Amino acid sequence: MISRLISFFISPYYKFLNLFRTNYRITDIEIKTILVTEYHRIGDVLIISPVLKSLKRKFPKAHLILICNREVGQLASHLNLADEISTMNVPWTNWDWSIRSWWDIRSKAKNISRKQIDLAFDFKGDIRNAWFLWLTRPKISFGYNTTGGDYFFTNPMEMNQDLHQLYRAFNLVSAVGCQHIEDQKDQWVFNNDGAVVIHIGATDDRRSWPLHHWVKLINLLKNDFKIAIVDIHDAQQLISEVKGPRVKIFKGDLIQFKSWLSNQKCLIAPDSMAAHLAAFLKIPVVTLFGSQDPKLTSPISEKALVVTPGEICSHKRDHWRLCSECMHLITPNKVYKGICDLMNEVNI
Repeated sequence: MISRLISFFISPYYKFLNLFRTNYRITDIEIKTILVTEYHRIGDVLIISPVLKSLKRKFPKAHLILICNREVGQLASHLNLADEISTMNVPWTNWDWSIRSWWDIRSKAKNISRKQIDLAFDFKGDIRNAWFLWLTRPKISFGYNTTGGDYFFTNPMEMNQDLHQLYRAFNLVSAVGCQHIEDQKDQWVFNNDGAVVIHIGATDDRRSWPLHHWVKLINLLKNDFKIAIVDIHDAQQLISEVKGPRVKIFKGDLIQFKSWLSNQKCLIAPDSMAAHLAAFLKIPVVTLFGSQDPKLTSPISEKALVVTPGEICSHKRDHWRLCSECMHLITPNKVYKGICDLMNEVNI
């Protein structure tokens, strides 16, 4: 693996610099400032929201800083996920390889280091994330060494890659005494007067479900439920094909979408931000997964359904995890039946 090879060659330099850093133990310092980095996707931030809560429960007097991408910054502030939300789009998630962008990120890390970070976490296992965290100069840091860079953390850990993304994160924070407390069942929201919401957006086209499948599903659903489609760029053709008195359209920004969604009956979406937001809001959610393994990234939700093709991918594909052909194999009838079963379970 290229990242591990790079890690090997740069390790002498960073290990030498580490000789000049003070070694701390968690029992020897007062935790006043905690840093968590999660600057990939909106869904990634929503997945770790229970982890952020657990850190605040364990260290109620500490100032919790969350670094996330700019697209999720306003929502993270609105949801009060941390005491301080710092936004930045890092070059390696945007495929920006210009020297200037990397230098800017280095400068931002140096600015964060002035906040005197006591405890820091990164959950991704990416050496570039680890390098950034190292630059913030935390006294104690936890992270995964999946792609190398053990020396960037004071407490590197091996990742169990068979665990869901949420539980990988909890594995790290459990090392400082944080516990995962499950939400109570009576917190679930059942809005019988709300609509079944269709959100077709996905960050990668290989996660998307074909347009004609969405049209057929909506035609099946509208005899039983109120239907609402989220008006995003990718949904314009769908809206034009199914528009009518039984289909409502929602249009608004991310904050408005969150507030509106909290009053709806259910959400149907591909593996995307919208599904994780529904789970966060305690709304029943149906998520469509193709070849990717849902046990690693599906919405954590008591009232959730994951619909898959039901067979192992055998297609020729250009991505190690995603497959458009597998998404095409999920039939509208299968999704419709799953939604009806879920709604019947919710109403019991």
